[in-house]
Amino acid sequence: MLHIPELLAPAGDMLSLKAAVENGADAVYLGVKKLSARAYAFNFSLDELEQAIDYAHLRGVKVYVTVNTLIKDAEFSEAARTLQSIAAYGADAVIVQDMGLLSFLCELLPELPVHASTQMTVHNTESVRLLEDLGVKRIVLARELSLEAIGSICDNTQAELEVFIHGALCICYSGQCLFSSMIGGRSGNRGYCAQPCRKQYTLKKNGRVVSVQSNFLLSPKDLNTSEILPHLIEAGVSSFKIEGRMKRPEYVAGVVGIYRRLLDRYAADPTGYFVSGEEFRMLEQLFNRGFTHGYLSGKPRVELMDHGVPYNRGVLVGTVRGQSGGGYVSLKLSGSLNVGDGIGFSCGDVGETVTRISYGGKPLTSADKGMIVDLLLSNSVSAGTQVYRTSDTSLLKSMERSFDSQTPVRKVAVRLKLIAIKGKHLELNFQDSDNNIVRIISEYIVEPSQKNPTTKGDMEKQLLKLGNTVFHPVSLEVISDLDIFVPIKELNNIRNNAVQEMDKIRTSKWKRIFERFIFSLPPHQEQNLGKPLLAVSVNTLDGLLSAVDEGADLIYFGDENYRDHTKAKFKEAHDVVFRAGCRIYLTTPSIVWDYEMNELQLLIRQALEVGFHGVLVGNLGVLRLVQQIGCNFIVDHHLNILNHRTVSFFKRLAAEAVVLSAELTLEQISSLSRYGNVECMVHGDLQLMVTENCIVGSLLGGKGNACCMPCRTNNFTIMDEKGFEFPLLMDEHCRTHIFNSRELCLLDDISSFVKAGVRRFRIDARYMGVQKVQAVVAAYRQRINECVSQEAISGLTCRDLSDKYTKGHYFRGVL
Repeated sequence: MLHIPELLAPAGDMLSLKAAVENGADAVYLGVKKLSARAYAFNFSLDELEQAIDYAHLRGVKVYVTVNTLIKDAEFSEAARTLQSIAAYGADAVIVQDMGLLSFLCELLPELPVHASTQMTVHNTESVRLLEDLGVKRIVLARELSLEAIGSICDNTQAELEVFIHGALCICYSGQCLFSSMIGGRSGNRGYCAQPCRKQYTLKKNGRVVSVQSNFLLSPKDLNTSEILPHLIEAGVSSFKIEGRMKRPEYVAGVVGIYRRLLDRYAADPTGYFVSGEEFRMLEQLFNRGFTHGYLSGKPRVELMDHGVPYNRGVLVGTVRGQSGGGYVSLKLSGSLNVGDGIGFSCGDVGETVTRISYGGKPLTSADKGMIVDLLLSNSVSAGTQVYRTSDTSLLKSMERSFDSQTPVRKVAVRLKLIAIKGKHLELNFQDSDNNIVRIISEYIVEPSQKNPTTKGDMEKQLLKLGNTVFHPVSLEVISDLDIFVPIKELNNIRNNAVQEMDKIRTSKWKRIFERFIFSLPPHQEQNLGKPLLAVSVNTLDGLLSAVDEGADLIYFGDENYRDHTKAKFKEAHDVVFRAGCRIYLTTPSIVWDYEMNELQLLIRQALEVGFHGVLVGNLGVLRLVQQIGCNFIVDHHLNILNHRTVSFFKRLAAEAVVLSAELTLEQISSLSRYGNVECMVHGDLQLMVTENCIVGSLLGGKGNACCMPCRTNNFTIMDEKGFEFPLLMDEHCRTHIFNSRELCLLDDISSFVKAGVRRFRIDARYMGVQKVQAVVAAYRQRINECVSQEAISGLTCRDLSDKYTKGHYFRGVL
């Protein structure tokens, strides 16, 4: 049986909600103030949220509320109360990123369905199954997945799956980005992204600048799946999501309307599916940075990025022929142009609004394709400059008309049955398409006609006056005696009462009643603090030897290039660590696709067979895998552990320890350390982004599908406009890892961490030379020992270890 996925639209405010509903959305997603991953969208207050949910439910549209941000402990009480209000108002589901918040919902608000946000970086079947086991109803998949990967996940789970089909793309895997917070203190994981990916960067190879055509090196094009929509439908997903809660309502109206038309077209004739040129041009005009299918058709390489345009490029409408005098230029039009349109130029990022168009010396309000007109500009442009229409005033007005009318466009089908029998109360039965039934019995008793009888036609005429309501009559049955009299007033009253009652049923049936609970943090657990442990991440035997020799207690062995490892290498690594009385864990990647999972599982089993103590878990799928294997595991910082609920959740899953988010302050860490065994990153290179696309390969890897892999023999960085350089590492799967421009160093503050209850300290030494590993590990070992023995602090400082270093967010925090 043909299944057409739900069309899910963004609603940044009430006008956008109306635009989405009136143009055919099956569901909308919207945010509440402070708890949304689009904190800069208008979002809704709680009072506005209830009105929005009622508006949508009345029209048969579902509402999903986004609470897809990471929650600090200080915010948890407010978040809990907000979630109960969301549930009470009748939201169809809540979209969640934070694992602590998810566990809270499953435990205390099981009535409210949960959708796992794309911010949870769900990209493999095991992750989906773990969330499904927890009771999550729907999972929003990572945007990096291919059609094949999506189809495979669909075939192996019962959970609903949701994918993005249109709008802006993040270059980083969602939920794995620290770039915004590290360079500007605004966390993308908490909804305050500063969009560093849309800024200019210079590529450097082996320390020297590489000349490339344009410098917006991290700026992807916008997703547009209109042409491949049938393939996504056939993959079996449940919901198609349009990005755009920051976009204006006219954009929402236009994009939703086109995709509604395309889905209906496919449903009517799958083999005859097409996208018209007009529809594609309209999508371009509404907003585009260039269009891409993203990763759906496989690795896009150069097709993913537009290194020259990080903003809306619009639609080409003409080319400047030369100056006309008086501030005018002569423009040969390749498309229409109107006074009031927004325009931009190929010569730069300036733009303006069209104020005057002249043709043959006479002013025009609009001009058509093929005309040569004079255009008044405030910017100086030269001959040959291409002119782009970035906003079309006539299109925007037509989109506005689709949702600002007093008469609703979106209608609910109803069937009416009137019973008018002499001597009995007038009765109206009112049934909608969802089988809700209203039975209204009027106080009026039908009378015999004295002069002018009320005919069936008279009664039908009054009952069918539903124009300004959301109801559309599809049938009307009148059962009546002859020669009766029913006043028009009574017919109007019984019709209006039926409409009001149906309104109440359609909006109130989803609401939930709860006893108000008082949320409070659970009591701190008694902890046996014990000796502080020093953990060191390494990826070579030489690095391991140096770390062990200088006093490491725990070794995390491996990195993203896990195929480099063999059972023999694992055995050698284990034996070194065992002789030193340390413990060793296998490091697993933060990104592991399904086709990589079997190979990783084999490596995990090999490591355990030779004596590895456990596994450092980098994503939810690997977590489920190690649970099935039944080994010790530590949860890595990629899983964004920011509050006590998340710490406790992973502790209940039997995690030996959890590595806290790098976006926490020391004060917040002090509180969290009382809920479980926590570890903090204190030294090394912090990963800011992981991207499925190879940045270097897209620029220097050559054309076509094959890349010449310049990353294998060269070192690359990107440099921002302030001169800060961010190292790039390309792994064996051609993913790019971007690291911070400054090395993290907390050597000077270890005593503060010990006082805060932290008993595990992590050095990431995977990308250090052997001598650097020795110096760093030795310095931290000495400092930890001094703190334990309460000796005077001596020895090296951060300035001795790093020329350029940062203390991260531990003392400054993030939005």
